[in-house]
Amino acid sequence: MYKLSNNISLDITGDGLKGYIILSDDKDELKDLNIDDLVQGIKKFIKFGLKEEVVLNVLKNKILDERVLIAEGKKPIDGKNGKIKYHFDFEKPLLPKINPDGTVDYKDLDAINVVKNGDIIAEIIPPIDGEDGIKVNGEPIIHKKGKTPKFNRGKNTIITEDGLFLKSSANGIVEIRNGKISVSEVLTLNNIDNSTGNINFNGNVIIKKDILNGFSLRTTGSVEIKGAVEGGFIQCDGDVLVRQGIQGYNRRTIEIGGNLSTKFIENSIISVGGNIASEAIMHSDVSSKSNILVIGRKGLIVGGICRAKYEIRAKVVGSSMATNTVLEVGTDLDVKQKYEELEHKINLSKDNLEKIERSLKLLEMLKSSNKLDQKKLLLYNDLIKARDLLNTQIINFEEELFVIQSQKDSLLKGQIKVSDIVYPGVKIVIGNCQMLIRDEMKRCTFYEENGRIRIGPY
Repeated sequence: MYKLSNNISLDITGDGLKGYIILSDDKDELKDLNIDDLVQGIKKFIKFGLKEEVVLNVLKNKILDERVLIAEGKKPIDGKNGKIKYHFDFEKPLLPKINPDGTVDYKDLDAINVVKNGDIIAEIIPPIDGEDGIKVNGEPIIHKKGKTPKFNRGKNTIITEDGLFLKSSANGIVEIRNGKISVSEVLTLNNIDNSTGNINFNGNVIIKKDILNGFSLRTTGSVEIKGAVEGGFIQCDGDVLVRQGIQGYNRRTIEIGGNLSTKFIENSIISVGGNIASEAIMHSDVSSKSNILVIGRKGLIVGGICRAKYEIRAKVVGSSMATNTVLEVGTDLDVKQKYEELEHKINLSKDNLEKIERSLKLLEMLKSSNKLDQKKLLLYNDLIKARDLLNTQIINFEEELFVIQSQKDSLLKGQIKVSDIVYPGVKIVIGNCQMLIRDEMKRCTFYEENGRIRIGPY
């Protein structure tokens, strides 16, 4: 409280944001009041937000014994805290996909957050600046600054140099574990079923139980399934281990770049870039770009067709019921197709070369008699260049064909080895050679020699 005179007081609130004037009941003194001097006196204490018209009104009209507001300061505007913006939904609702025709696909649920190396996981939204306030006496009121959050990062994540972005440093799935944002290179699920939908993942996958009928798993890594594949589909670049077995229901089941190991394969269509190891293969279409090894107590191949690039090995092939069963080695469709393509290119190039040689022969006759005009001379030079290019191409194609031919020759060294019984009804194919087994055979090896399939001891 400040006394401006005996009957005029000035009151400023504790926070300094409001100023009041109070005139006491002494009219004789107020008669001699110099308003201008009084306003100047007030300004010594109130330097911001003074409402001079209110002051003049109070003094001119001699408003007594009232606490009149004559000044207001400015409140500070506090800054707003920054926040972390996540680029992934960590609480996905598992909503099914609506197809263009209006039907609902309950298998494509997009249930996991898949990232690639370098993907942005989260970013920091910087705090918003505030504004200082000011008291009526002119003193500043410092505003509270917003806080900048920090990433609580886990494994396989990096923070950019500017500190604003959190990125993945590996292929995997984004998770929050123990309050930390992490990227796991191994996806672990109980099942692949209605609870997950189809899975597309960049990394290794572990399934604790099964992949159920109609659901698919596609991944760039390897897969371990501790249960079974029951009508599901797996496509991956790495190896696949199925501990309980594969039942394909006569559908495409496995397409992988690595090795496949499983207890049994039944009614499945399977294509594998590496070896296949199983205790039994039954009524399936199975292809390997390496070896098929049917091992264990059963060691059984019955029904369907098994193709391997190098070797098929089993204990029992076919059945006493003469079930149609085909074993084929020494074939590689990729090699065969490449060989045929190269042969076609060589033949085409030689045909074109022959046509060019005929044209050049005619032009050279004209040239020798000085009958080449400018246009024919240009054509002659272009044909010379084309001839040289074709010769180079033919040499390159033939060198490549030689390599492919050696690969084809090595395929003919493929073998089929049976440690117990081969039943009638089994068809043996090695390269372009075929043999139908008409009588039961035991402990034998099938191989190609001089264009015929030979049978040797196991």
